[in-house]
Order: sequence, then C-alpha cells, then structure tokens
Amino acid sequence: MKPHPATGRLFFPLVALVVIVADQLSKAMALAAWSGTAGPQARFGPFCALLVRNTGVAFGLGHSRPALIVVITLAGAVATLGAAGAGLRARGRGAALGLGLIAGGAMGNGADRMIRSPGPLRGAVIDWITLDARGPVFNLADVALITGILLTAALLLRRPSRERAVALPGGSGGPDPIVSLRPCAPRPDPRPDPTPAPSLGPAPAPPPPAPPRAPSPSPGPAPSAPPPSPAHDSPGPRGLPRSP
Repeated sequence: MKPHPATGRLFFPLVALVVIVADQLSKAMALAAWSGTAGPQARFGPFCALLVRNTGVAFGLGHSRPALIVVITLAGAVATLGAAGAGLRARGRGAALGLGLIAGGAMGNGADRMIRSPGPLRGAVIDWITLDARGPVFNLADVALITGILLTAALLLRRPSRERAVALPGGSGGPDPIVSLRPCAPRPDPRPDPTPAPSLGPAPAPPPPAPPRAPSPSPGPAPSAPPPSPAHDSPGPRGLPRSP
C-alpha cells in the first residue's frame, strides 16, 4: 500500500481512542468486580486478575516516591504530545498504529494520574493483570504502550536496511540493470543562444523609399562640328582696304 498523507490523521486517533476506551472500561469493570478483595480473583489462561492500586510507575515500580512520580507524569505528558504530533503526520499504517498505541497507553494511565487519589499528578493507576500471581501487575494501557514502542522501534530499524537495499544494484528485487556499450548521443550545448530575443514592443517603421534615379543619356554619334563660314574681306585699319 502506498503511503498517504491522510493515513495518520485518520488511523492514529482511531487507534488511540480504542486503547483509551478499552483501558478505562477494563479498569472500571475490575474495580466493580474485585474491589475490597485480596489475592487473585480470576484466571484467564496464563493470566490472573489481581486488583492493585499502583502509586508507582509501570509494572508497580517506584513506590513511595511522589516527587519522582510527578516528574515522570509530566515527562509522559510531553512524550504523549510528541507521539501525537508524529502520529498525525504518519504516512503509513504501521507507523500510525505504533504511535497510536503509545499515545493511547500513555493517556490511559495519565487519566488515572489526574483523576484518582491521592491527588492530581500523583493518582494511583489501576493495575489488574498478572502472570500466575507472582509477576508484575499491569493493565491494558501498559500492554498497548510496550507494544507500540516495540513496533515503532522495529519500523525505524527496518527503514535504513531497506534504503541500503534499494541503493545497491538489484536491491529492489529485480535483475541487475543492463549497461549499454554504445556511445551516447552528444548533449546539447547548455550555453544560451547568442541571437537576441524578439522584442515585444511596437514594430519599427519601414525605411523611406529611395528617390528615383535620373536616366543616363544613351551614347550616340558625336555631334559634327559646324561648317566653317566663308571668308570675306574685313576693312583694314583706319578704313583702308587690306592689301591682297
């Protein structure tokens, strides 16, 4: 299944809500059925029902240390907010499931810390499940919390190995890629084209037409010299006739 951005926004709150409701309902049923009794009350296969009010941390650890319980409760609230933010952004169902289990388990026990005696941030967590009445006592919120941590850690460890497998030749499961020995086609010149880009402004006006040229005279016969005028006598100086 391909990762989808809406997977975390839909799957994560659904898982967290189921864990919270199942945890609080089971605690209410345990209180209604076995409150005021001592010792194991029922057996469910390898599990036994043993009602315990736990003022410590998970699996009955950290009794008689109220300051430590307050610090752990506040740190758990911050971790729950971080898990909620990561779960809402999860793209796969596995990641959304693991983070939803973590957030639901933390909020299930956190509700007991807030609303039960001896007071806010120090309330006793209701534990009612044990193994053969000799091991630690826990509840459904603890089971969801541990399961979510293991699932999220497995997903985080699996992702680097998958990325290394994809990076190696043939790592995707198919045959190795075939290498061609033919020469590669020449690559286009990445330099820009020196020709200027066409302008987007108005087109320039066309140049004015050239004036018409005068026709050259056609070559013809050279003009003949005028005939000489007939000689005639001109009067000499002082009106005297010129001598012959």
